[in-house]
Amino acid sequence: MHIGVIGCGIMSKNIIINLIKKNIYLSIYNKEFIKLYLKTEKILLLTNNLNLFVKSLKKNKIIFLLIKSGKPVKIVLIKLKKKLNNKDIVIDFGNSYFKNTILNYKIVNKNFIFLSSGISGGANGALYGLCIMIDCSIKIFKIIKNFLNLLILKNKNSSLSISLGISSSHFLKMLHNGIEYGILQIISEIFFLIKIIVKKNYLIINIFYKINKKLKLFLLKILLNIIIKKKKKIIDIIDQKGTGLWCCVSTIKNCFLFNTLIEALIIRIISKKFIFRNLIKKINYFNIKINLFVFIENIKKIVFLNLIINYFLGFSQLKKIKKKYNWKFNLNNIIKSFLKSCIIDSKILILFLNKKKTIKKILKSFKKYNLIFKKIIFNSIKLEINLNIIISCYNFFLIFVNNNFNFKIIQLQRNFFGNHFIKKI
Repeated sequence: MHIGVIGCGIMSKNIIINLIKKNIYLSIYNKEFIKLYLKTEKILLLTNNLNLFVKSLKKNKIIFLLIKSGKPVKIVLIKLKKKLNNKDIVIDFGNSYFKNTILNYKIVNKNFIFLSSGISGGANGALYGLCIMIDCSIKIFKIIKNFLNLLILKNKNSSLSISLGISSSHFLKMLHNGIEYGILQIISEIFFLIKIIVKKNYLIINIFYKINKKLKLFLLKILLNIIIKKKKKIIDIIDQKGTGLWCCVSTIKNCFLFNTLIEALIIRIISKKFIFRNLIKKINYFNIKINLFVFIENIKKIVFLNLIINYFLGFSQLKKIKKKYNWKFNLNNIIKSFLKSCIIDSKILILFLNKKKTIKKILKSFKKYNLIFKKIIFNSIKLEINLNIIISCYNFFLIFVNNNFNFKIIQLQRNFFGNHFIKKI
């Protein structure tokens, strides 16, 4: 097997190492000339000359595109358009915005086979096995199946999901990242609440270990590793590459519900106002007496409920979006591919294999844990701790459960000053 790889970032380098271990011959192109300190005969070419790169590959070429999304992808595709034929395959494994991918497909104009693919698992996954989302026909999948199997987790064929429709896998990756935003914010808020209340590091570790015993949440495992190891001093600003913002824009434009993502994105924007935050900063000295056992049990329930809401709001978008773009998704296959192979992996995902039961479970859990929800929110207000996403989830439920939200008042006011249409009962 001989594969062409365009790009030499962190993910790309780890994928290259992974492929070399599996005895795959490689031709590598990077815009700037670089040196790879790898003693191997498997790299046949490492160049910053695109013509040489293309010529080094045999007929029916397979090229993995692993570069920064946006303009760089567009430029490379325009250049490849003149150098490849209709039997060559180029797969964009980057975090491209799904609407840009639709435009890129039009640029390619069937000069070669262009596919989009979302990958999850981080740099470590690139090295040992990724979760792959790809959109292609069954005919093309048969051609590339063996190449994709090289990248997924060993002995886990289900870490690969196929969707039908141009750019559908890049939409799915964007949605995956939107869910990830929500999970990270939930963990962050719960961590800060626990830290203020119990204070001692060994107790914090113990509580999170107990929380994650049933959840098996990958991002919570990462947090435990961070707490156990020595802390690195970093500035408290949250960066973002743009996938969360794209997902948020798509959510609003399509009138979807995804308040967990929106709250997480707002926090990231606020975190950037570092100078302003430090002008009015104050240290929290509040104390509160608690029953530790009861507190841990309550936190477990709240974490579970907020996470299940976050997943539910994310996956709910697939039903409407596939109608809009004429895409085909299989939710069960997507969930199976996420299990034990991607960043948002958790045992909660198993519940979504039966969506109707999950919706019932969410409603039952809310009724059951309503008082606990109130106690956690009340304690956070008492301690002056912001729980944006948790309070948002609680408000989200109240809107649906209670009948005391008089939406028609807003519509009546809109009609008064703007002469808008009113639907009568």
